[in-house]
Amino acid sequence: MSIFAWNCRGLGSSLAVRNLVDAVKKKDLLLVFLSETKASVGRIKGIQNKLNFTQGIVVPSDGRSGGLALIWKEGTEVFLKSCSHSHIDVVVRDGLRQSPWKATGFYGHPDASKRYTSWELLIALKNQCTMPWVVFGDFNEITHQNEKLGWNERELKQMEGFRESLSKCGLFDLGFVGQRFTWCNEHLGEQRTLLRLDRIVANSSWPELYPEACVYHRSMSSSDHCLLYLTLKNVHPRKPVKKRFQFEAMWVREDGCKDVVEEAWDPYCGVSGYSIMERLKRCQVSLQGWNWSVFENVDRVLKQKQERLQQLEGLNCLHEKAKEIQGLRREINEMLTREEIMWNQRSRASWIK
Repeated sequence: MSIFAWNCRGLGSSLAVRNLVDAVKKKDLLLVFLSETKASVGRIKGIQNKLNFTQGIVVPSDGRSGGLALIWKEGTEVFLKSCSHSHIDVVVRDGLRQSPWKATGFYGHPDASKRYTSWELLIALKNQCTMPWVVFGDFNEITHQNEKLGWNERELKQMEGFRESLSKCGLFDLGFVGQRFTWCNEHLGEQRTLLRLDRIVANSSWPELYPEACVYHRSMSSSDHCLLYLTLKNVHPRKPVKKRFQFEAMWVREDGCKDVVEEAWDPYCGVSGYSIMERLKRCQVSLQGWNWSVFENVDRVLKQKQERLQQLEGLNCLHEKAKEIQGLRREINEMLTREEIMWNQRSRASWIK
């Protein structure tokens, strides 16, 4: 089981939604927290249905800014305690043998002069409950200067306020695997800045429930914030299972499919002595190879580019790889857009709807 927390910087674009769908896919997720959704309740509900996370709490955006959502699958026991434009606070029961614990999706005030209200809120949430507690999200602040790279230094008073609030709440950082900085202003040159604004913290009793918990930072091409991925326990990889061959209906809409079948079925134009079963086997092998070259090659290249982006951001460089990172982001987003168009063209109208 895992928890996702991501400042998506708006879910109005198909790229952001596609990034989210790809991240959620094939993950055993308990909770997904989204901040700066810039979306209405109706928009979030539509995305929930697409993800099959039908349950949730949505704080709509204020015009084109803000917006929070905490979503989960039906059957997960989650109870709302409170919510605002800065947080969603819930109690979670994830199994009969586990004690209930508190989870808070948090979004620090974007205005530095008003950020003290965020720390007051955090302390108030702590005073409401004594159970194990984990907090995740974009705090819009760092704790020390080593969590910032580039441009002017952070004001000491801002960082002190954040550290004091964490101390008063008994919250400590769970650490991370991946790149050190979770946000970049995307500028080139002297004004380029990297910060660790997103984090996951917990009180001392929460790790006792999940001693194997680990936080990962994952690059996302459609947002200037990376995604936080908290695994609650180590998952041993399953032995791969050989996939059963299945003829895909979308193949017949692609030019070349008919030629592949005809060539495999009767390669010698009527003089072949192949049986029906042998012909079917030849068709299967030929279609699998053709499918890989026409369709799955796109997925492979896309995965390679996403892995390269993760590697570059993991170097924690300020200027050296900035242009390559920006170029990769553009290429990934362009590939996602093209792939979305390709699948829409190959799908039935009911699937698109």
